Amino acid sequence: MRFEAPYTILFVHSSDEFYGSDVVLYELVRRLDKNKFRPVVVVPTDLPYNGTLSQALAEEGITVYRLNMGILRRRYFHPLQMPGLGRRMLWGSWKLLQLIRQENVALVHSNTSAVLPGAYAAALTGRPHIWHVHEIIEQPQSVRRFLAYHFNHYADWVVAISNAVRDQIRVDAESIDTHLVTIPDAVDVEKFNPSVDGSALRRGWGVSDNEVLFGVVGRVHRWKGQDLFIEAAAEVAQQVPEAKFVVVGDPVLGEEAILAPLQDRVRALGLTKRFIWAGYQESVSRVMAALDVLLLPSTSPEPFGIVLLEAMATGRPVIATAHGGPLEIVVADQTGLFAQPRSAPHLAQAMVRLARDPALRKKLGEGGRQRALARYSYPAHVAAFETLYERALAESDAS
Repeated sequence: MRFEAPYTILFVHSSDEFYGSDVVLYELVRRLDKNKFRPVVVVPTDLPYNGTLSQALAEEGITVYRLNMGILRRRYFHPLQMPGLGRRMLWGSWKLLQLIRQENVALVHSNTSAVLPGAYAAALTGRPHIWHVHEIIEQPQSVRRFLAYHFNHYADWVVAISNAVRDQIRVDAESIDTHLVTIPDAVDVEKFNPSVDGSALRRGWGVSDNEVLFGVVGRVHRWKGQDLFIEAAAEVAQQVPEAKFVVVGDPVLGEEAILAPLQDRVRALGLTKRFIWAGYQESVSRVMAALDVLLLPSTSPEPFGIVLLEAMATGRPVIATAHGGPLEIVVADQTGLFAQPRSAPHLAQAMVRLARDPALRKKLGEGGRQRALARYSYPAHVAAFETLYERALAESDAS
């Protein structure tokens, strides 16, 4: 089946919020050359989302559909949940098949590993399929191998957001190199820049100019390291009287109970007056500008770590645990510092070093800004996807 430009691309996504992979999708579809490509986005309704992503897309004039399709989530890996997930998978695949025909879709782009209906619908309709993988899944092995099989057999091209993600896919799909590429995530270097004013937000949090504010920004999740941050903060507080700490972000929907033990631990350590729970913040650029140092203390390997780029583009130094995607983003002692994974004392050591050395913070911030400009801008990111779309469509026509 042959199509003509602008080619309609169906983006099938796994959430309707505005965190990492949501932002990446939003920035990609709104920046595509509309003379070549017409994006249509499908988001799920299996959870009570606030609709932040779909609203932002609609404001850009992008067509959005909401569909109760089956999305792979850990909460569904239970004998009582699996039948319902299976039904939603079948229903979602069928509805996507109808949508592909209705919208004259030329190519399907599944955004995140969790979106299987996009793969099935593309296969059923004979459309080329690109699978954009944002995750490193180590456990359970059965799920990891299941997904690797699907990447290998249900995608014309698999896009990994980092070499760390690419290498994890290869563990269970050794023959995948013929259709596996790495396209790193990017950052809006105009939106995130050193001139952004975070002072009002800082004042609202009760942080003065002479205090050093350390922050963790993103999902509150068991592997994101907020618990490690709290333990490290207790050590830093003893050595640096002017240090304060903030957690920005909310838990995954349905997992709000994770917050209470963290807040209890802050109280038990006597950090209540120096610890801020900021929740979700709409303006992440102002959050980054309000910080003195951003931390990404994930206890499992990060697939990428886009918050690192956002902080670096804003001219802020970063501290990351030394595994996964951050090893590709951060240059030690040039754009930030590394800490040993799952080590609160090592994390605290890096925090104290930066708290006591404003000149080093400035140097690392400037280095981070330059690295973001040189390697992680959106024009190159979008151009890579446009080239891949054109190649997949040409290969489909040839076959």
